[in-house]
Amino acid sequence: MRRNKRNVSKQRHLIAFYKPKSTTAEQYRTIRSNVDFSAVDSDLKTIMLTSSGPGEGKSTTAANLAVVMAQQGKKVLLIDADLRKPTMQYTFRVSNTEGLTTMLTKQTAFEDTIKKTEVDNLFIMTSGPIPPNPAELLSSVVMESFIKHALT
Repeated sequence: MRRNKRNVSKQRHLIAFYKPKSTTAEQYRTIRSNVDFSAVDSDLKTIMLTSSGPGEGKSTTAANLAVVMAQQGKKVLLIDADLRKPTMQYTFRVSNTEGLTTMLTKQTAFEDTIKKTEVDNLFIMTSGPIPPNPAELLSSVVMESFIKHALT
């Protein structure tokens, strides 16, 4: 069934948080378990989700996977690095005036871009304002340095 874009809300659903007993939430927990088992010999610190095109569910999956990992007691930082069509600000109902782009361009400090969510142990960094050069910003030395800093 094809959806009319005007009728689709930018609001994403955190089904793993609001309906934790649903079969969909259980599928996110299954993904979490599979990730945990795949990294049994190492301490997994980073997960990146991507897809070949828009509207395939990567943001919804990332948000709900972050929720179920946080519910397991893990401290989670969800970073919206989609610098073309970011959505985490809608999902978590927060401002996007500061985020990854303002931090990478040294307009804000790392700590000032982290936002607490209503989910225990889950923090987010929104994308920040959309830059004119997303590919260059994501492949910059500053981004590489940020990733190293975020993992410590």
